[in-house]
This record gives sequence, structure tokens and C-alpha cells, in this order.
Amino acid sequence: MIGRLHDFLADPTAILDAVADESHSGSTQRQLIERGRHLVQELQAKIQVKETLMALLCQVVVYPDRIEIKASRGRLAQLLAGQALEPMRQLQVLERNSDDVLTLTAAARLKRVGREMRMLVESSGDQAAADPSLLRIIARAHDLQTSLTDNTLLSVHDIARQQKVTAAYVYTLLRLPWLAPDITTAIINGRQPQGLNAKALMRRASQLPADWAAQRALLGFH
Repeated sequence: MIGRLHDFLADPTAILDAVADESHSGSTQRQLIERGRHLVQELQAKIQVKETLMALLCQVVVYPDRIEIKASRGRLAQLLAGQALEPMRQLQVLERNSDDVLTLTAAARLKRVGREMRMLVESSGDQAAADPSLLRIIARAHDLQTSLTDNTLLSVHDIARQQKVTAAYVYTLLRLPWLAPDITTAIINGRQPQGLNAKALMRRASQLPADWAAQRALLGFH
């Protein structure tokens, strides 16, 4: 996932398309591009990765065939302009289909390598063994959330009946799309704490707080 963010920030055209407007002078555009390169260097050196993701209001959506990174276009523009942004430590939701939402997509697939399953993400240097059961429930949670958002007549109980599970199980799954982006990234890259498997995540999801720092403490991230 971080590799996809690297690619975006290192691409001058992509940066200007995302945040520049006609009022930006040539010198301002050069500053945006240079700042983007500086951010790439920081991310590659693993400097303030968590803080940068939080400042941009990043949300990670996992699908079986791709990963989407959603970020605030306005906050990205402020960051590239050199403004200091306070990381958002409480849950703040990006409005679906808002003009402020910047979506970066990376193709991904699960592949068996020996006895392990790996999620392979294009243009990413973060590939590592991932727990397929964790990936499946996170992808399922995002799919359910999308279904409910796209069809306002659909209820949790309707989904529970369709999928032959309890409504309580669906409600628990629907907490997972609001995991802190660095937690989702760690799971995608197979770097979750030892003992955090699908069963453990679902058990703790019912207690999942909105505060990202509290989420890390609950799930064993340090």
C-alpha cells in the first residue's frame, strides 16, 4: 500500500492533477512537486508514516482483486504546501463521492507461495506473507459496507438473511472498515502482532473504539 502512495507522490503529473489549480504559478507547482518527492523520501525511510497517513485522513479499502487508498485532497494540498497538519486521532470519515476524496488504486491478488498465502500488490515493495483469513474478513467487511451505502433500502438483517449469518456477526464485521489505516496496512503486509488472527480480530471488534491509538492498544500494535 505504501508503495502505491510512493508512486503517486513521485509522479509530478498526478500531484498537479490532484491538488493544483489555475491559480497556482509555475513556481508554486514546482514547490508542490518537490515537496511530494520529499514526502516519498520520508516514507521510504519510514519517517512519520503513521502520522502522514493520519494527517491525510487515509482510509484503506480491501477488495479481493485490488486495494484502494482514499485520502483528503484538501489536506494533501496543505501538506504539499508545507503546512503543518495535526494527525487526526479520532475517527473522521471522508464523505463518499465527495470532490475532496482522492482515490488511489493498486491491483492485488492472493497467491499461494509454498504453504503460505501472500497478497501481491502491484508496484509495492511491501509484499510479505499475509494471513488470508484476516484479508478475507476485512474485504468482506468493506463489501458489506459498500452494499449498505449503495442501497439504502438494504438492512443489516437483509444481509444477514442473504448470507446466512446472524445480524450480530454483520454488525461486528461492519466495525472493521474503520480500523486505523496503518493497522489495515500492517495486516495487508502480514505484519500484524502475533496472535492477531481472524478469530481474535472478530472477538475484539465488538469492543473496537473510534480512537486509533486505542485501537492499536486493543489489538496489540505498539
